[in-house]
Amino acid sequence: MIARLALLALVVPALAAFAPKPGAAPLQMNTQAAQQSDATYPLEQLAGVLGELHALAFLCQGSGAQQWRRRMEEMLNLEAPGGAMRQRMIARFNEGFRQHQQRRTRCGAESEMEAQRLALQGQALSETLRRNYAD
Repeated sequence: MIARLALLALVVPALAAFAPKPGAAPLQMNTQAAQQSDATYPLEQLAGVLGELHALAFLCQGSGAQQWRRRMEEMLNLEAPGGAMRQRMIARFNEGFRQHQQRRTRCGAESEMEAQRLALQGQALSETLRRNYAD
């Protein structure tokens, strides 16, 4: 439980930086994100979101943009230092990266909207983790 609280302390502020500004039109998560399998764990889903954010940063900021990969590494060290869960989380991160590359988001307003959508999705997953493990 302490590891999950530490994880939330790492990930939530990073996601909040991309959240929509007050007064901005609300964003809706796309149906694919909303219909993710209930069989996967929120940590795995969050790993996928981090992979997508990494792909977006990589596309728009270049190969030096490693902040989301570092967040993923921190999450792995806290939540899954070894074993099958670690492998599933890595697979979800890589899957999220590949899925985002296939969408070919353009940098600029489109990428900002995509980052906001992903931040909302990540915040929702973080809230689920908080409710399940911190309450």
